Amino acid sequence: MKINRLIKYIFIPINIQLSLLTFGARKLLFGFENANKMLERLSAPCIIPILRMHGALIGANCDLETGLVFHNCKSYKNLNIGDNCHIGKNCFFDLRGKIHISNNVVISMKNTFITHIDMAKSELNKKYPATTKNICVGNNVYIGADCCLLKGVKIGENSIIAAKSLVNKEIESYSIYAGIPVKKIKSIG
Repeated sequence: MKINRLIKYIFIPINIQLSLLTFGARKLLFGFENANKMLERLSAPCIIPILRMHGALIGANCDLETGLVFHNCKSYKNLNIGDNCHIGKNCFFDLRGKIHISNNVVISMKNTFITHIDMAKSELNKKYPATTKNICVGNNVYIGADCCLLKGVKIGENSIIAAKSLVNKEIESYSIYAGIPVKKIKSIG
């Protein structure tokens, strides 16, 4: 097992090897949160190997752009991305809960995925205690730029979410949704 990992490592381009080593060293010396901050500045080819090495499940033929932020995590095990997915620049992933992105999904830039609510320091915490729920995105979904997906959301397959939308409820399959909060615009034939 260790020899197979070593052989795979030898054939990785040098820039990715250096990023993996730097991430590992920062994690060891300064903790996971410090290493995690490094991902925001890495070049796109280096991101997927680091995420996979630290628990994320990422399918084949995916591209993740730069500037991604991962929050509330000590590993990336709560991130699951299917095959043929694109995640645009500057997206934010709250990994306290699981985020499952199915196959053939396009997530445009500046999207936010929030899996929890916690009002710990507020008096409101007595009335609204902390909760965490997963987010699930179905196959063949397009999410426009600058959307916010809240905890517990499920997006049905073959759906489109228009840019700048607040997704706070389940999205039907074969549908177009838009707005703050989202409303169904129409069904897709």
